[in-house]
Amino acid sequence: MKKRALILYNKLSKKPKDDEADVIEQVNLVTEALGTLHYEVLYQQIDLNLKTAIRQLQKASPDIIFNLAETIGNKGEFTFMANSVLNYLRIPYTGSPLIPMFQCSNKLLAKRELGKIGVPTPAGFALDECDKLDPDKKYILKPIWEEGSLELDEDCVFMGSDQVFIRKAVLKSHDHYFIEEFIEGREFNNSILYSEQGPEVLPLAEMTFSGYPEGKPKMMGYKSKWDEHSFEYSHTRRTFRVSKADEPLRQEMIAICKKCWTELGLKGYVRIDFRVTRESEPLVIDINLNPCLSESGGFMAASKKKGLDFPQVVTRIIADALRK
Repeated sequence: MKKRALILYNKLSKKPKDDEADVIEQVNLVTEALGTLHYEVLYQQIDLNLKTAIRQLQKASPDIIFNLAETIGNKGEFTFMANSVLNYLRIPYTGSPLIPMFQCSNKLLAKRELGKIGVPTPAGFALDECDKLDPDKKYILKPIWEEGSLELDEDCVFMGSDQVFIRKAVLKSHDHYFIEEFIEGREFNNSILYSEQGPEVLPLAEMTFSGYPEGKPKMMGYKSKWDEHSFEYSHTRRTFRVSKADEPLRQEMIAICKKCWTELGLKGYVRIDFRVTRESEPLVIDINLNPCLSESGGFMAASKKKGLDFPQVVTRIIADALRK
């Protein structure tokens, strides 16, 4: 008898943007991989009607749930709710568990957790701490909960001396935004995948920004990721070329990735984003649990660079979910 795998994914809003709608591509890719692995594939959408979701999941009674639920209602505050449901049902599910999912979906809380384990991040400030900003440094106003670079672009970058920007910023919800020091330097995306020997850090990807005019912030914002018609999208490239001079930096980022995986209790597959200072110090700016598995995304690009096809990636993700 075939084992039953259920793909759980978030119900789309009526007019989903690209960052929300790409879950359908992931559902299709995982479906094909599970078929190759001889699973019977079931499907379940999840929204804020959690009672219905719980009842339907109990009725389906799958052997494994492949959790692709990124948010509910496209709201970052609800990122962990699918994990809460699956944790309650005690059905094995892919990706990271409930507690790290909650901790890492809140960027301020994630910074605190990283501080506890000695992992460096850029300085962060609540909106009522603007008096602590250095007028000679750059900062970025970031959403606390949102993923996919939602609400993140160059207009969010400002100098600590810009009182006009600061006065507007403090009027925003203190529960939904915070300020982080903007690191003028290189940006790396590092993907991690479970293996029987422990977490494997896949080939490191650097995001390069070509032809950016003087003064334009070099960053992975919403346009860089999703707006195919924008300057940012067409002038941002991923490269896996790491020079010999970068080998110490590469090893340091690998060590940080493995430390985060082990000490934060991560599972399955993860992407950790870094900004690297001019002094070559890597600082973690985001821990993305259950990152996008679409073919154009950073995680699968790193997997392909390693020589792994999609069924191999899915096999390893499921193996970690089923591991006692």
